[in-house]
Amino acid sequence: MSEYIYKVGNDYESDNKEYVALNTDKGQQITVALAASGIPFKGRFDKERMLFNYDGIYKESVDEIIAKFTSDEYAEQRNELAEHKGDDCLYFLPAVAKLLRMTEGTLRRRPLDIQLAVCKRYVDNWYCDTYTIQHELKDAMMLITKLEMTDSEKEKAVGKD
Repeated sequence: MSEYIYKVGNDYESDNKEYVALNTDKGQQITVALAASGIPFKGRFDKERMLFNYDGIYKESVDEIIAKFTSDEYAEQRNELAEHKGDDCLYFLPAVAKLLRMTEGTLRRRPLDIQLAVCKRYVDNWYCDTYTIQHELKDAMMLITKLEMTDSEKEKAVGKD
């Protein structure tokens, strides 16, 4: 290991701990993804290697996160994200629609600010596991599309009709 070692994560209780040792320079990014996905873990990394343990019930999520940073399977996606990360994020609309389980056309019929918001949320959270990404996208949709009640609807809701 190199001269700077970063300790990450917190102590957690689990009877089903899994252990991971990776030769990677992506320790910081993997750490952020694990934390953002709500996975309990503890470990350390430096510029060449990462060692950590995590609660085994999150195995699929951890495998997905590690693959996103280290495998050739996700290399094209990493390149696309680097290329289209800024104002060109609408490029990811088909992927966002798929994660939201709606057609691309349905999402394109939404106002442009909604399309931009969910695509930016996707770009900001692409490194997380699928469940977390879906949750973030649905949260973005709800924050933006939540309709205000009219006065008559408020009166009906409180029983003043």
